[in-house]
Formats: sequence, C-alpha cells, structure tokens
Amino acid sequence: MRYLTLPPAPGIFKAFITFVTFGICGATMMARAGMAAVAPDQDELSSEDPIPEISPEEQAETEKDSMLRAARQVHLGQIRFDESAFDFGRVKRGEKLSHRFTFKNVGKGPLKVHGVHAACGCTAAEVNTDKEYAPQESGAIDVTFDTTDFNGSIIKAVTVMTNERHVPDRTLSIRATVVSEFDVTPPLADFGPILSQEGGTRQIIIKPQPGQRLAIDKIRFNAESLNVSSTTKDGAYVLNIELKKDLDPGFLKETVYVKNSSKSLPELRIPVRATVRGSIEIEPRYLEFGAISPADKSSRSVTVTGLQEFEIKNVRMDLNVNGTKIPETGGLIRLNTVSTDKQKKLIAIELLNKTEKAGSVHGKLFIETTDPRQEEIPVDFYAFFR
Repeated sequence: MRYLTLPPAPGIFKAFITFVTFGICGATMMARAGMAAVAPDQDELSSEDPIPEISPEEQAETEKDSMLRAARQVHLGQIRFDESAFDFGRVKRGEKLSHRFTFKNVGKGPLKVHGVHAACGCTAAEVNTDKEYAPQESGAIDVTFDTTDFNGSIIKAVTVMTNERHVPDRTLSIRATVVSEFDVTPPLADFGPILSQEGGTRQIIIKPQPGQRLAIDKIRFNAESLNVSSTTKDGAYVLNIELKKDLDPGFLKETVYVKNSSKSLPELRIPVRATVRGSIEIEPRYLEFGAISPADKSSRSVTVTGLQEFEIKNVRMDLNVNGTKIPETGGLIRLNTVSTDKQKKLIAIELLNKTEKAGSVHGKLFIETTDPRQEEIPVDFYAFFR
C-alpha cells in the first residue's frame, strides 16, 4: 500500500504557530500582571511603618483582661433578700427603731451594691458600698427609723441600687404603728404662702390621751423669726405661734421644741413652715433629678417670677457625693436661662454624671439676682450617681 504525502499549506501552518505563541505569551503576561497586583514591589513594602512587637507576657495579659471583661459582662451578680419587708408592730412615739435586712449573691458573677436611698431623713440605711460580693457571699443592709415626728400607721421604703443587669433597683419596706401619749392638733404650724410684711399667727393644741398625764416644762424656739406663748384649757395646752413681719423671702423652716413629762418623747417637736413671699418667687424650691448612669444626664427646670423687673446675674452650685464635697462642679452642670418677659425667667438645668464617685448626691443651686433683698436665692436638689 502506498501513502501519498502532501506538503503542508504554508499559510495555515504559519497561522497556527502564531496563535499558539500568542496564547502562551498572553497567559504569561496576565499571570505576571496578577502577581504584581497582589504583591507590592519592594519600595512600597519599605515605606510602611514597622509593626510593633508584643511579648508573650503582654499578649497573655491582654487576653486575660479581655476574658475578665467579657466574664463580668456576661456573669453579673444577683441579689436575693431573706425578706423585703418588716413590721415593727405597735411602738411608742419617740422610739428609735432598727432592723437588719440580710441578702445573698445568688448570681454567677460579682455583686456590687452601689448605694441605698431612703425617701426622707427619718429613715436611714447603711451598706458597705466598697465591697464586691462573690457568688454565694452574704451581706446586710441596716435600716433605722426615728418615730419622733410620726403618729399612727407608717410605711417607709428604702431603694437598693446594684449592678444587676435586669433588675438593678430593689425596694425594702418597714412598717410600724406609732402610738403617742398625747394628741397634737394640727401636727404642725403651716402658714403657707405669706407676704413678708404681713406675718401671721397659728394655734397648736396638745392634749394627753385618756389616762395619761402631761406637764410642759419649757418651750424653745428661734426668737428671730417666731414668738411663742402657751395657755391651758380643759386639761390641754394651747400654743400660740406668731410669725414675725419683714422676714427674708424664701422657704421658712423652723421648729418649736416642747420639753414635757413624757418618758418616750420628753421633747416634742412641732414643725413651723411658711413660704415667705418677696418680690421674687421660685418654683419649685426643691429638685429631684433621680438616678443618673455614668456619662448620662438628667434635666429639670426652675421658674423665677418677680413682681417687678429683675435680672439673673449668675447661678452657681454646691455638690456633695456621699457627704464628700466636689470642689470642681463646672463639668457637672449645664444651665440655660430664658427670659419669657421682664418679670419671668426660666432656668433649664442639666445635671451630668461625670465623676468617678457613685452614691447619693445632695446639692444646692444659688441663683444670684439684681434684687437687693434677694441677691442670692437657694434651691436644694437631690440625685443619685450610679
């Protein structure tokens, strides 16, 4: 068998060689271009800042801190009281009552009691706010109650503030039925709003309970603002309390002390209250800002009204946290005064929690005016820094 060999066509063969060569070279160029895009040249690498080296000890400490922070965020303490209410029963007026509420940290993480707050000065509560309670560790809150100024059925509440995530605030309550040896009608001398140039008089009747004997030995009072005299009628004492004229404008808070023959309440206190009106009045005279979280704020306002034109020259503040005075208060308060008219001003107040302290905040605003008789008007306030 013979084979016939034909010479290759020159054009076709040349085109095939060209196609193959171009394909190989193109792929090589594309690969080099891709490598250049992924890896920068040597000059670019040398221009970057060197990465600081971290020692194994520093790395381990950083990881430990991160783990602790994460654990504290995930696992917090949880407070559980053995009891949240206590009844003292029937007690004599004048007794000082006390009770200890015990608790346990039933959570998986540390428990911190930031503070306790009682609604009035007659009730006090103490707890160690510097201590951190471990899981299953126990603690106590001591609550005391002064019955001197009360009569009848009394309920008082104490708020406990902790670092719990879901229920950070808990409420404890105490109850008592206070029995007095004598009736005081009315229980205080309340003059209400009264002009400074007017003055006024109120009567207080002190009558012993059936079977009780009462003798008044001495009466003490502030003679600069009050006059007090007493008479007897039908076995009772009648006190005539006179408010003097031309007192300084503002909220008057005085007490008449009646020394008597009672064993449980040898000195009866009769409060005297009045809002002495001058040419400038402020509403309210007391501000409650509530609980404020770190880096947070709470806003309130005060209205200042005058019988004639006046100006507010300045507002300054004194502030104490847990009884310790804060020397620099400029960063803790923001004030904005708006004049609605020539005889009325509105002061917007923002209290900011920018301290490192946590606890009860007691303070006073001093509003300085152009009125010669009311150059400085105080406004009390309360808050709690978490």
